[in-house]
Amino acid sequence: MKDMKKNSELQNKEKTKQENTSVQAVGRALSLLQIVAESSNSISIGDLVEKSNMNRTTVWRLIGTLENYGFVERDPLTKGYQLGISANRLSAQATNHYGSLIRRARNSMEKLRDETQETVLLSVPKHYGTLTVDQIDPVHSVRLVDYVNAHLPLHCTSNGKLLLSLLPSEELDIILGQPLEKVTPFTITNPDELLEEIQIVRRRGIATSVGELDENENGISAPIFDQRNNLIAFISVCGPSFRFTKEKMLALSDRIISATQEITKHLALGN
Repeated sequence: MKDMKKNSELQNKEKTKQENTSVQAVGRALSLLQIVAESSNSISIGDLVEKSNMNRTTVWRLIGTLENYGFVERDPLTKGYQLGISANRLSAQATNHYGSLIRRARNSMEKLRDETQETVLLSVPKHYGTLTVDQIDPVHSVRLVDYVNAHLPLHCTSNGKLLLSLLPSEELDIILGQPLEKVTPFTITNPDELLEEIQIVRRRGIATSVGELDENENGISAPIFDQRNNLIAFISVCGPSFRFTKEKMLALSDRIISATQEITKHLALGN
C-alpha cells in the first residue's frame, strides 16, 4: 500500500515537473514572438539571443518551432526573422486591430483633409512595404482610389521612401541591390538615384512620390513615432497630379509634420 502511494506521489511530481517545463517553454516562445513583433525590422538570431537573455540553442529551437507553425518567417534578404502569416492572420481576425491607432489619428487626419481638400491616408510598415489602414477623402469628384488594405511597395511611394530612409545601412544595401520594378515612367529604378532621394528624405523628414506609383497621382508623407522614437505609422496627403503639384506638396511639409506630432501626443495620452 505504501509502495502504491509512493509511486503515485512520484508520478504526480513528474507530471508537475513536465507541466512546469512546458509552461516555461511556452512563456519563452511568446517572449521571442513579442520581441519579433516589436522590432521595426527583421531581427537576427544574435539580437534575439541578446534581447531575450536565452542561450543560442534555446532560441534556435523555439524560433524554429514558431517558424514551423507560421508565426514567424525568415526574411530571404536579411536572413532575420519577422512576423509570419499565422501571426498576421490572428491580427486580421482581431476586432479592429488598428482601431486604437486610427481613432487617435482621425482628428488630425480630418483637419488635414479639410485644410488641403485632398485625400489623407494612414499607413503602417508591413514586410518591406506599407499597408494602408485608413483613408479620408475630400468631396472632389476626381480623387484617389481606395487604398485601404492595399500593400504598397517601398521604392515608388512616399511612405516607402520614408521606411527606406529609416532602415539600417546593411538592410538598405540589400534592398537597393535587388531589381526595382518600373511601375510608371516616373518610377526611380536606378539604385544610386534612389539612394540620393533617400538622403534627401533623411534631411527633410518627409518624402514625396511624383507619379511614381500612379503617373496621375502625387503624394507626400511624414512618419509617426511613439514617445520612445519607435516608428509606428505614416500620414500621407495625396491627390491628382494636375491639382496636387510637387510645389503644393512641399508647401505642406511643416503642416504634415505637425500633424504627426499631434498624433504622437494622442498615442502617449491614450485618448
